[in-house]
Amino acid sequence: MLSMVSFRPFRELIKKRGITTYYLRNKCGEYNLGNKTIERLMKDESVSTNTIDALCQILECEVSDIIEVKRISSPEKM
Repeated sequence: MLSMVSFRPFRELIKKRGITTYYLRNKCGEYNLGNKTIERLMKDESVSTNTIDALCQILECEVSDIIEVKRISSPEKM
């Protein structure tokens, strides 16, 4: 089985808390969350562990509150 990291919990958390991506990009400057980083989170693309750490600090949450690992079946080997 293969797995895929999803930031769906992150997106749900910021929505629930009323936190905008504008706030993350512009009001959390000390954490260097740029446009590309936010875009990658919204598209379930890879980000650094530094970014994940920064998000946990900003949102005062645990890694499991912003990331989930989805198991996906792999194609059968021939």
